[in-house]
This record gives sequence, C-alpha cells and structure tokens, in this order.
Amino acid sequence: MSGVVEGGIVGDLSRIPEHLPGEPDRTGSTGPALALRVLGRLLGMTLLAKVLLPLWLPYGALVMAYGRPPNVPRWAQFRRYFGHAWGPSAPHPGTSLARRVWLTSELIRKAGVVPLWGSAWLLDELLYGRAMNAVAVREPLFEVSAARSGSTQLARYLEDDPALVAPSMLQTLFPYRWLWKLVAATLGRFLTPDQVRAKVEHALPPEFVERHELDPFRTDTFDVAIFGAHLNFLSLATGPAVAAEDFAMGRAAPQNRDMWERDFPLFVDRLGRKCLLDAGPGHRLFVKGHFLAAAPALASRFPDARFLTVVRKPATRLQSAINYMRSNPGDAALGPIPWAWLTAALVRTELDYNEAELAWYTAPGPVRRCVVRFDDYVRDLGGTLDRVYRECLDGTPPASLPREHPPRKRTAYLLDRSLAQLQVDAAALEAANPAFLRWVTAD
Repeated sequence: MSGVVEGGIVGDLSRIPEHLPGEPDRTGSTGPALALRVLGRLLGMTLLAKVLLPLWLPYGALVMAYGRPPNVPRWAQFRRYFGHAWGPSAPHPGTSLARRVWLTSELIRKAGVVPLWGSAWLLDELLYGRAMNAVAVREPLFEVSAARSGSTQLARYLEDDPALVAPSMLQTLFPYRWLWKLVAATLGRFLTPDQVRAKVEHALPPEFVERHELDPFRTDTFDVAIFGAHLNFLSLATGPAVAAEDFAMGRAAPQNRDMWERDFPLFVDRLGRKCLLDAGPGHRLFVKGHFLAAAPALASRFPDARFLTVVRKPATRLQSAINYMRSNPGDAALGPIPWAWLTAALVRTELDYNEAELAWYTAPGPVRRCVVRFDDYVRDLGGTLDRVYRECLDGTPPASLPREHPPRKRTAYLLDRSLAQLQVDAAALEAANPAFLRWVTAD
C-alpha cells in the first residue's frame, strides 16, 4: 500500500500496527460471535422490510407528486456498492469475508428503509410545502472549512447570534418538521436537553468525545447528514481507493455529482426553510460543514450567499483527522477502520481538499468569501469576529458574542498517533502544494 499516494508522502503502511500499548482497544467480534451478530442483523432487517413493505406504494405516490427526496441513496449507488462488496471491482484485497457480509447487510438495511425516510421527507412537503416556499432565504452564510480546522468552535460562537438560524445536529440527522413537532409534544415533555446530551455522550467512545464536543442541540458538521443518508458513510469500510473518492469533500467524483450538485443543495434549501419558518421573519440561515464540493452549486442556488472558511496547516489537520476518524464509533462487530486504510484515504482527500479550497476562496467573481487563518483566530477572537461580520454579514458582532476564547482544559488524548507513526512525511505533505501553504500562513 506504499504506492497509494504519490510524491513520497506516505511510506510503508503495512508497518502501522493496529494497536499500541496504552491505546483504547475496540477490537470487533470474531468467529462464531461475529457470525451470530451478522445473522441477527439480517434477520432483523428481513422483519423490518416486511413491516415497511406497505409503505412503497404511498412513497411512490409522494415521489410522483413532489419529486425524488434528497435524503435517500440513488439506486446507482446501491449497485456500485454491491460491486464493491462482491464484484470484480471489489476495491481492496484486504477486505475480509466478514467485512463484505457486513457491507452487504448495511446495503440491504439502507434499501429496506428507503420508503420510510423518503416518505418522512416528502410528508413535510405535503404538510408544509407552501409555507416553506413562502420563506425567503436571503444572504445565507455557509462556513465551509476543512476538517479539524477549528471551524466547529467558530460556528458555535456565530450560532449564539440571535439573528442567525443554524440547524442543530438532531435536525440535520432527522430533517422532518412534522417529527420535530411530534417529539416536542411527546418525548420533549419528559426528557430534558441535558438528559439527551448525557445519553448521547454515554453512547460514544471516550476517545471520540474528547476530540469532538458533540451537542445534539447545536450546529455541527452538516456533511454527516448527507453522507449518512446516502451510502458514502460506508466508503471507509470498503478500502482506501473507494474512500478517497466517496469520502472526499473537496471535489465531486463523477459518480457523486448528483449527490453534491442536486441532492445536497436541495437538502440545504428545504431544511433551511424549515428552520427559518420556525424562527420567524428577520433571520438568516447559517450552515457549517466541509461540503466544498457543493459550494459552486450552492452559490448558483443562492446567488447572494456568503462563504467563510478557517484555514490551518495541513499536517496538523491531517494528524487530527486520522485520529478522529479512528475514534469514531464505527461498527461494534467489526471494530474500527484499519489505520492503513484511514491514512491512505485521508492523505489523498487532504491533498485534493487543499487544492480545491485554495481555488474556490481565491477565485475572482461576485461570490462573497471570507478567509480566517487559524492562528489569527486563536490569537484574536474579537478581531476575527469583527472581520467575519464586516466581510460576510455586513455589520458588527452582537454584544452577546465573546471577545476572548473561554479557557479550555487540555489533557493528553487517549488516542493520538503522530504522522511519523502513521508513515506520513509531514514535510512532504506540506511541500506538495507550496501555494496553499503560503496562503494558509500569510500575514
């Protein structure tokens, strides 16, 4: 696998051990235990498919009336991923039989629930379509930054502006206004937000929680919604070659153009209108994520949109990203994605994202863009916010926003491999695009 990435950036990935002393060990099930888990999953999905079978007819009627929903995979993607699991295009020789069976079970599950999630989306069109169409989406702000750039914390500051409306993590994962109202009238009477936060945190590995302060009631990375709704979330488990294209957010691979250029803008538009409808007049939509591949389509759909990014040196980001993705919950049956796969895929996506980010944020034209350098953001929060509001929001920050970062407790990460341990040459990585490095570190 040493030749997966060109330019001498990546060494011999086979030398990366899967576990080092002191690291959390989340080894998946093996042998009979794994077979029983997969068998149980397949049985459960078969029963679920039978329950959902009657939904296909009304779902088809809703599609004819309102069009294809953007929150379900396209059938071409299903065919492609079945090929990744079993066909001649199976991407990586290290893909075990257990992983192929697990991937197949995920595809069956996703196919079986298409009428459920598709109908849930289209029910909003039936109930609130006219009201959503009457909502004006004026001058939305899109914070589109590379992963692990500090963009989430900046988004949390901006979210505290009462004039901005940002979909919460729960709203992006369950983008159904009828469901929001139903839950508020039922479970919302018994569960407090703090109880929900505690349950979510308890369900996540501690090494993940310490790298990402997840709050289901606040804004977060929007790409999770589209990747989870489609099949891209499976790409990391199919090998680095597929992940380098399907997990990439800087550019749209040919097979993903429909998702980035059609489904994603529609998803943002309709979810944004739902949030603005609930917030009332005088609010501006704010969405944060890494969806640079969709930026041109968003600029076309919202000609008065503003785009904001936080730029940071690539080596620092890459190290954090690989450790972060390894910390993700994943599937308990199989354990985490192999280090070598993560490294090979994310080095490729990092290089592509850097090139695309530089091109997008320095391109001439009428699109409003604002670039914040990470070092400036850390050193001078007040000045950074002043600049964001001046260049993106045509005003000044409200008094409710902080002028200095609150103190943060720093502890050693439970999982924190260096780039050297991951067989990545940091100097070669940053030398791969000198123009990007100059742009990121410019005064």
